[in-house]
Amino acid sequence: MTEPSATALDELWQLVYTSFRFPFLHAALRLKLFTLLKERPGSTLDEITRELGLEERPGHVLLLGCSAFGLVRKEGDGYHNTAATDLLAGDPDGFMPVIVRYTHEMLYRPMSWLYESLVDNENQGLHRELLAGSSATTLYELLAEDKNLEQVFTAMMEHQSRSVVEDFVDSVDFSSYHHVLDVGGGTGTNAIGFAERWPRLQATILELPNVAAMANDRIAEAGLSDRVRAIGTDVMNDAFPTPDTSHDCVVFSRFLEIWSPEQVRDLFAKSYRALEPGGHLVIVACAQNDEETGPAHAAFMSAYVQTVASPEGRIYTPREFEQWYTEAGFEPLDRQYPGRFDVILRARKPLAG
Repeated sequence: MTEPSATALDELWQLVYTSFRFPFLHAALRLKLFTLLKERPGSTLDEITRELGLEERPGHVLLLGCSAFGLVRKEGDGYHNTAATDLLAGDPDGFMPVIVRYTHEMLYRPMSWLYESLVDNENQGLHRELLAGSSATTLYELLAEDKNLEQVFTAMMEHQSRSVVEDFVDSVDFSSYHHVLDVGGGTGTNAIGFAERWPRLQATILELPNVAAMANDRIAEAGLSDRVRAIGTDVMNDAFPTPDTSHDCVVFSRFLEIWSPEQVRDLFAKSYRALEPGGHLVIVACAQNDEETGPAHAAFMSAYVQTVASPEGRIYTPREFEQWYTEAGFEPLDRQYPGRFDVILRARKPLAG
């Protein structure tokens, strides 16, 4: 029997150690270690444990783990943040601190049920962890019941939406559209961003009734109620509304991943019917590459959808979306990769459609 190489064993050990790295990251963030080291770089073990309110033994554990896993670096007797963990210092409501809290609260324990979720083809992470002891039966019922989780989830979604809409408005020119239909548009981040960027644009959001009510409140706060509105509806079972002037753009932003291929096809068919001839379909999606080998964020989101978020959806390839909207009658226009995680796909309803 051939002995495994030292490099292969080291790589395997690194994979095993991965399950410890994130808990150290979360603990250090929660203890405000990174904020302390940003304000007082070079602090010693004694100074850190005293400032963080830790006894000596747990202080040793924290700093050993953070050093070994590359979260801090030690120079002499003093500790320093890395360039990455410096991003976690300061504002606790910043993008990356929010993502770490969200990962801890809503993903880390549920992901331990990935095996069962794959074998049973059910969201076992949701059922065995997040819903344990709750009367809720879905993730969204749980969020309505658990105010802490709702706050963590909402903060993450707000940051993600702002990041997506920044890429969106910089990558797609909406100046030629007059009425955008934003399907599953949440509390209005996209539609408000569109309306603020293009002053003549009108937008209609389709969302669940409770989310639509929140969206209309935000739209009113932004002073855009004359051009933007949200309608409470069931997008899978209800027809898309037809305004006095037809929609010339339908948008799906980070929405298609939770639906099955058959449901995505139905949404594209509804979009085709709702659009005027020459109108555009615009998709923003967390997609895997066409070779189905990555990127890592797509794998991360795929596990989340399978274990927690959706009993039917998955992370698709751009090629699949293009095939399905072509079947609905659309003509492909282009692909763009504007940010770290997403693809933007555009298609057109033929003028003779």
